[in-house]
Amino acid sequence: MNLKITFLLAFLSLSLASFAQQQRTCGTDAYMEEQLQNPEFRTQYEERQAKFKQNLELRETGVSNRNAMATLFIPVAVHYESGNEADRACLVALAQSQIDILNNDFRGTNADISQWAAASASYPGVNTGSLDVQFTLATQNHPAGTDPDLVEGEPAVTIGYNFGGGATPADNDASFSGYMNFVVRNIGGGILGYSPLGGSPAAGATVVMTTSAFGSGAGCTGVVPGAPYNLGRTLTHELGHFLNLGHTFSGSCGTDDSVADTPNIDQPSFGCPTVGGVTMCGNTSLTMNFMDYVNDACMFMLTEGQTNRSDAYLDTIEGEFNTNVLSIEEFDADKIFAIYPNPADNEITIQSTSNILKAGAGIELYDMLGRRVINEKLNSSVEEQKVNVSSLNEGVYILKVSSQNVSATKRIVVKRK
Repeated sequence: MNLKITFLLAFLSLSLASFAQQQRTCGTDAYMEEQLQNPEFRTQYEERQAKFKQNLELRETGVSNRNAMATLFIPVAVHYESGNEADRACLVALAQSQIDILNNDFRGTNADISQWAAASASYPGVNTGSLDVQFTLATQNHPAGTDPDLVEGEPAVTIGYNFGGGATPADNDASFSGYMNFVVRNIGGGILGYSPLGGSPAAGATVVMTTSAFGSGAGCTGVVPGAPYNLGRTLTHELGHFLNLGHTFSGSCGTDDSVADTPNIDQPSFGCPTVGGVTMCGNTSLTMNFMDYVNDACMFMLTEGQTNRSDAYLDTIEGEFNTNVLSIEEFDADKIFAIYPNPADNEITIQSTSNILKAGAGIELYDMLGRRVINEKLNSSVEEQKVNVSSLNEGVYILKVSSQNVSATKRIVVKRK
């Protein structure tokens, strides 16, 4: 869709409606329109969009403000506006389950992305995308005067905190400026969640989720994920909006979502349609895309164009994130893992020299142009893991190993015998 002012005015949301089955639909577009009536808000919003456009144009020429080989760690605070402190352990675990889903979905390491191999035949020229980001619960320097039960060193999860501090629920909170905020509240009206299109961490903005569409699993008292939106994909969708992604559908065949590799369609899909089986505007609908409206179990990917667009928006807002609230460290690689042989011919072996390889670590390999050529999860049950590099050209590469709170890199050389 053309992200002109008409669509920019939409405060994007998802809701359940009384159709033959539960369906996602837009429900509260008027909110953003109301916000943009505020001259100060409009000015700040338009300034971010102008900067984003410049960054997107730079990325399209191969230039980025960020180091392509450095993961962007994003501090997260989760706010349950109701609940009991006695349930903290459960609520923190639920928050972490949702963050794990986000990391896998945006990094393109979610298990169900394997379905793309069969689906791709219906979408020539379309590839799955990934963002080199890691959403992580903040653990230190918690804002004073917020939740009295926040403990230094423990995750930034508030329970019963009045986000925004007003008489009615708010969608911005200056105390949590610099965080990626997720507010979980009983929204009402059948709404699943909503987000600004292009959000501002500096403004303490948030993605708001209803209590039945946050996280996955059995849930906790008062916050229970409900089918068919119980796999955490509603927040993936809404966070896509926060990172400046529109819906893949536009309401008209004459407009699109400003992303070249998403087929132009005019209407959303619901339920769990057959892959490649929905045609609109003369195109095969990318129904499994996170920015459509299908059930959680039937969406599993973003395109390269979408992740490039979100990367450009992260270039725009990276400086708005707090840098002192995460316990993230770049470790000496020699203390984390060993690689042999190096130079390598067809295969390298990664050997753990610490516990990092048993903590859900992943590996990424970049060429010297900053292009990621390998992206794999490490097998946590073994101390050594082999990686096939036979398809790579000879040359120098950067290998990065990272888990939730650590990251380390080493240079390797691929050289044929």
